[in-house]
Amino acid sequence: MQVSPPQFSYLRGLLKKKTGVIIDESKQYLVVARLLPIVRQRKLPSLDTLIDRIQTVNGSPLENDVLNAMMTHETSFFRDKTPFETLKSIIPDFVKKRAATKQLTIWSAACSTGQEPYSIAILLNEQFRDLLASWKVRIVATDISNVVLDRGREGVFSELEIVRGLPQPLLTKYFHPFQGNWSITQSCRQLVEFRQLNLTDTWPIMMPYDIVFLRNVLLYFDTKTRGEVLEKMARAIRPDGALFLGGAETMLGLNSGYERLTGKGCSYYRPEQS
Repeated sequence: MQVSPPQFSYLRGLLKKKTGVIIDESKQYLVVARLLPIVRQRKLPSLDTLIDRIQTVNGSPLENDVLNAMMTHETSFFRDKTPFETLKSIIPDFVKKRAATKQLTIWSAACSTGQEPYSIAILLNEQFRDLLASWKVRIVATDISNVVLDRGREGVFSELEIVRGLPQPLLTKYFHPFQGNWSITQSCRQLVEFRQLNLTDTWPIMMPYDIVFLRNVLLYFDTKTRGEVLEKMARAIRPDGALFLGGAETMLGLNSGYERLTGKGCSYYRPEQS
């Protein structure tokens, strides 16, 4: 099954408009692979028929299903490891800086099904439980897709999802078996709150965050959108805060308002003082 050039062009434009995500012209195979399950589920004759239908009603449930299917939700526990090693190394400094308020706020942007914010929660419980015992700690996890947010709130992961990046000792300590899967413990759940947010839309009033993980999402945007997101992010992070990008992402040519800092095997960024 194939998608015609005009329908492919419409879908590329819709995805860019609604989510900021760019699909290369060579990625028709990706459209077929991700939308074919919807075609079969709804017993439609073709992919073109599916795309015809989403053009009739803007913002319809079917359109949302298509956009959700087209988004990349690749994630795993403790993905890339070095950002989490760096996070572990800078938390004591934040504890000193926030001693007066005893509040720590962390944002996991584009959190997908929750492995990243739960990895942060596990790290805090594992390394700093006593140190932060009397603190108010919040991990805000956002994504554009309510489908993956619902999965994150559920906090239940398959065996395959668990073995991707999660050491056995942490599995034993922070998960329990649940209907053939693994459910994360309340000590981690209570730290994380999930919210819907489109990074390319106008943001609501954001709390000032101490630490932000914005990893492996900018690479799906064009240069203009990347710059706009980073500009908004600079206003959402405390002046002495920390921003983590993905290993293949950079500030070069996008935003000069951040200072690059060296962590444990990776870099992170701090908004420059004006």
